[in-house]
Amino acid sequence: MSVVAVARRYADALADVASARNEVDQIDREVLLFADMLKTSHELRDVFASPIISLADKRRVLDALIDRIRPGQMTINLLRTMLSHYRLQYLAVMHEQFRRVINERKGLIIAEVTTAGEFDSAAQQKLASTLERMTGKQIEFKFKTDPSLIGGVVTRLGSVVYDGSVRTQLKEIKERLKQGDTAI
Repeated sequence: MSVVAVARRYADALADVASARNEVDQIDREVLLFADMLKTSHELRDVFASPIISLADKRRVLDALIDRIRPGQMTINLLRTMLSHYRLQYLAVMHEQFRRVINERKGLIIAEVTTAGEFDSAAQQKLASTLERMTGKQIEFKFKTDPSLIGGVVTRLGSVVYDGSVRTQLKEIKERLKQGDTAI
């Protein structure tokens, strides 16, 4: 079973319990904090991923982190459960899936928008209303810039990518010219 599929199972269960207890935001923050620690510390991630280090030693490391950060009981239970099933090193993937599940339940879609330069607020508003009309859902944006696009916009909504970049259009023209397409 893939890491994402396993992470999705944990995320679904966590979302169910967190929603029932009305603790979604708190758990989201706490799990993100631990996930970021694992992402940024190779040593910590290696400890939890290592088959050489005993489960008891891993538990002591986790308990020290828990004592230092003092998350809520649900987060502690999640971390300990993932550790006991040798999945703690996948916490960042699980958190990503948790956010996806929560957003789906709220009718919210994350749009990752990449532009060649800065995107002004008027253009952001226009894009937001267009995407909300297309999807019928509320859109949350994550903007980034990539000068190699030359111009235009690349928008990712889940697994769907809308590529309106100048770079891609130029590549398509180049391919058509190579194939002898005269209808350019």
